[in-house]
Amino acid sequence: MAEDNFEPPRAPLKDPKGPRKTRPNLLAIVIGALVDFVSTMIASVLLGIGYVLTAGTEGMRMEDLQAQMVASDTYLALGSTVGLGCSVLGGYLCARFANQNEYANALAVGIIGIITGELMVSSNVDMWTHLLSLATVPAALLGAHLKMRGDKAE
Repeated sequence: MAEDNFEPPRAPLKDPKGPRKTRPNLLAIVIGALVDFVSTMIASVLLGIGYVLTAGTEGMRMEDLQAQMVASDTYLALGSTVGLGCSVLGGYLCARFANQNEYANALAVGIIGIITGELMVSSNVDMWTHLLSLATVPAALLGAHLKMRGDKAE
């Protein structure tokens, strides 16, 4: 019985010097931005199909239908709400994959969401639609906050 099983290991243990270095997790940002973009596109297509089916637009030309959809405040408000929900999902998944520096990573997802949203939207929409797109950043940060709150609960 030369060895004592209850003795701590003799390896030299050192604490790291300085604060922990964190950086944005590029993979998590890409995943969050892709989830935001793809889910928004899928939801927009489904919302457009639902609009066409419920608006009684049989026999309309495509240009007239697009003009009617853009002019509909209900369609734009519903589409913006669904898009912001997708941004919350993207921010949540980004924070989930990053598992460090969650808010900074979700901020990047929100900024990418604003840029892609402004590039995709047509220029003939109202100014409030462009202003509402700025809510993408808080929506993505809300997703990161939900992830952090869920971690605290566990």
